[in-house]
Amino acid sequence: MRNPRFDALDLTALRAMGRISVFENVEAVMESPRPFRRPRRGGGAASSAFMLLIWHFAPPASAEEARFAAGMTQIEFRDPADETRPIDFLLIYPASPDATATPAGLPLSGNLRLFRDAAVAPGEYKHPLIVFSHGAGGNASGYAWFGEFLAERGYVVAMAYHYRANTFDTSALYVRNRLWRRPLDLSLIITHLLQDPVWGQRLDPDRIGVAGHSQGGFTALWIGGAQVDPALFEAYQRGWKSNYAVPAYLRAQMEVDAGPTRHLEDDRVKAAFAMAPGDLKAFGMDEAGLAKMKIPAYLIVGAGDTTTPIADNAGFAAKFIPDARINVLPGPVGHEIFGNECDEVGRDNYPEACVDAPSVDRARLHIYIGEAALEFFNRTLGARP
Repeated sequence: MRNPRFDALDLTALRAMGRISVFENVEAVMESPRPFRRPRRGGGAASSAFMLLIWHFAPPASAEEARFAAGMTQIEFRDPADETRPIDFLLIYPASPDATATPAGLPLSGNLRLFRDAAVAPGEYKHPLIVFSHGAGGNASGYAWFGEFLAERGYVVAMAYHYRANTFDTSALYVRNRLWRRPLDLSLIITHLLQDPVWGQRLDPDRIGVAGHSQGGFTALWIGGAQVDPALFEAYQRGWKSNYAVPAYLRAQMEVDAGPTRHLEDDRVKAAFAMAPGDLKAFGMDEAGLAKMKIPAYLIVGAGDTTTPIADNAGFAAKFIPDARINVLPGPVGHEIFGNECDEVGRDNYPEACVDAPSVDRARLHIYIGEAALEFFNRTLGARP
């Protein structure tokens, strides 16, 4: 049931009421905006005085310094239920690179400190695992900064290349019809790593979280227990199957069947960090489906995001997920802020993904977003790694 305290998402009205402080200067973001956490049902009278969106600007909490180098390696295995379907992911992990090793670059990206195929950091400690889902048509390497940030602080991060739904191999059949493959991919990656003779010994099966951006943020909520309404999902599928702009051979392969969308929750996943999730309502994730999510969720989005508007996506989810926290980055912070910093080639060729508003400092925001994710996962998955 909707909590009436969370019906308001009109930023202008909230500002007029004095319930929201928005600073157009993005430098204020780095002064540690503390997100308001939605009170649980039955909260005290003091909680009822708050609105859904509120920022408090205060001195930053003590940031956790990097304790490891970050290694990266690509892993591929076959879907046990369909040997023709490869499952690929980029694994970023605490590493102990050779003293003479130099960080490896990634195309179009800058400011990364990743060591390719470096030795795993020594020790018997079992690391927490985060599985990551990229946006529609994106790819794992485009969010390597996020994996690097967590790996340098003790996490192992498995970043999926969703089959036929990534930058290098994209089909509307998977990006727009077989969306349910996404959470299945993540579950398969978890199982593969826990059963792996090397990684299985280094991972804590009781400390697993999920993160994702855009359609990957939706995926994070889905595997975390939120559900889609079967009729609404089939209506979405039907819309694409009847879309005359899509080639006939693809439309012929598109199914209208919500059956595979059931039972996608993975109870091994204990917390979900969703960056600018979308497109929740179009995919059929309604109020009742969000209310079924049992694990903590952290939603973070830019106030300037026009791709996944707050009211219909992150704000909508925060209203109905029982244990949700929402953090709106103020100012002209857009949808692509969660991707890697770009190098000159990236900025020249992909300005829509690489070039932010003049007042937005992506590098500094990445530190803030990374620290928010770290604090969230440390708190929800247990003690510091």
